[in-house]
Amino acid sequence: MVVNAPNLASFDYSLFYENRDTNHTLLSYSNCTLGNNVIYEIDPQLDTYYKPIWNATVKSPCIDVGYGFDDDDTPADLGAIPAVDHKYDLIELPPPAVDSGWKWLSFPALDVVLNDADIAENVLADILNPNILDYVLSQDYLIDYNPLDQTWSNDWKQFLRTEGFKFKMLAAAEFEVIGFKIADNTPVSLTGEDEDNWVGYWIEETQSVSDAFSDYWDGENIHYIQHQYWTATYYMDTWWYQCQGGHLPTISYGEMVNIHCNDNITSFRWDNSTPEEQRMMIPKTEYYSFEETENYTPIYITLDETNLPTEVGAFVNGECVGASIVTDQLCQLNAYTGSTAPGNVELELYYGSRSSNSPVRLSNYNCQNTLEPNCIQRQINTTINPEAWFVTLGDDSQTVNSIQEFYLDNYPNPFNPTTTISYNIPHEGKVFLEIYNIKGQLVKQLVSGSQPEGYYEVIWNGKNDVGKHVASGIYYCRVTACGKTRNKKMLMLK
Repeated sequence: MVVNAPNLASFDYSLFYENRDTNHTLLSYSNCTLGNNVIYEIDPQLDTYYKPIWNATVKSPCIDVGYGFDDDDTPADLGAIPAVDHKYDLIELPPPAVDSGWKWLSFPALDVVLNDADIAENVLADILNPNILDYVLSQDYLIDYNPLDQTWSNDWKQFLRTEGFKFKMLAAAEFEVIGFKIADNTPVSLTGEDEDNWVGYWIEETQSVSDAFSDYWDGENIHYIQHQYWTATYYMDTWWYQCQGGHLPTISYGEMVNIHCNDNITSFRWDNSTPEEQRMMIPKTEYYSFEETENYTPIYITLDETNLPTEVGAFVNGECVGASIVTDQLCQLNAYTGSTAPGNVELELYYGSRSSNSPVRLSNYNCQNTLEPNCIQRQINTTINPEAWFVTLGDDSQTVNSIQEFYLDNYPNPFNPTTTISYNIPHEGKVFLEIYNIKGQLVKQLVSGSQPEGYYEVIWNGKNDVGKHVASGIYYCRVTACGKTRNKKMLMLK
């Protein structure tokens, strides 16, 4: 209590309830300024020992509103005895100027005692404002605002302590989550076949990605781990990720990752048996700016170590869709292509004041992706959606070698009415690319002529040689080159 003048005081922390002493004016709050943590004429919900009550039907307003801290390192409770040991987390959310307002997070500590305390409406009560929160994504549902009826969709959903979420903010905000932390060894199930698994991280010690996933670091099952700022991808018998100062990527309490595995894992557990690591911070680009979206595709770029640029940018249709600070020969660029029209990716190298020709724009380069590991391409195209791309711009590369295999594929498949046919040829020669129906009749000739070694893409619009749309059904794409023939079965659905 701070006394400012006779009969005038301000209170920051106080418990005042059922005042019946009318002879002492100092017990009246009529001339006082009340702080946020003053319990005034509200039932404090204390038991007979003056301990704050916390059960399925009652949660005392005296919990975590006092001055200082209790033995459980949470803000002090008002009362003679602190409430049951619990966890206090302050969730800080960025403004649009930081990470485009995105925050990937989890809630390792939730109430789990008071009925309905963990539904979205209650957990997010302080930020469910259409001027503050744009929307929240979970793996299975969306929480967003409907201005017509002025309600939030799915605000009745129950949050779980193992789940991951993606928040999109319209303004900076923060809110408190008071509850009970999930046990370190809690198991969760992961779905295989490269399905998404948004999993929160609830170990209180920051760990490197290899330590956190030590039981699965052989790459035989879990092969893709995506964080908001970095991705670790198992490709060609090697884990690919960008280091900072020689340190591996890290994961910290309250963050989340998207995990892909080949087969179902019924009891995945975080490994917390290793010493805590220093949290790795990803530096922000200064020369390039771009808009982040809910998803990104990692592009691992191997650079010429004798002439490293300062930053690398990626452009689609003239728009920057991602960039990275260069600190080593291998850098990871997160490409946010979801809001741009499909197209080819141009890479740009920025050397700063070290080069009068900076930046350098590259339209062609050797690259591969996780969907077509045996295919060497000359440019990234965003119509293809692999887990990751691998690019080499230097002479020394472990990834991209000369084209040795004859390759043919199409995407999408099934399709309606167009599909992109991709193929490569190991050396220069006569090339024929043709479409046949199930009866073996020629429908459309797409390519006829000599082509040099390389990767090619051709779009078939679903029309025959006379310009008419073909019927739904099975078709075969055939490419003949270098004395070899490859066939690809395709399905048109209307």
